[in-house]
Amino acid sequence: MSVQRTFYLDRWNPDKTWEVVKLVGGYYLRQYIKGKQFGRGIRTTKKYIQSIGIFDFEKMEVKQNV
Repeated sequence: MSVQRTFYLDRWNPDKTWEVVKLVGGYYLRQYIKGKQFGRGIRTTKKYIQSIGIFDFEKMEVKQNV
């Protein structure tokens, strides 16, 4: 199973980070404030994520442990 995680730094709030997870079945969007997840996250579409402008935010480098 292929999971692609990308983190974006919010343009207006430096304490907020957005996580976009791309799975085979669609996209999941999660919000983190000061490193702590806020809410459950939502299953959504790429079109919705583009409409709220998250793909225009600065990408953060992700360090993954294998």
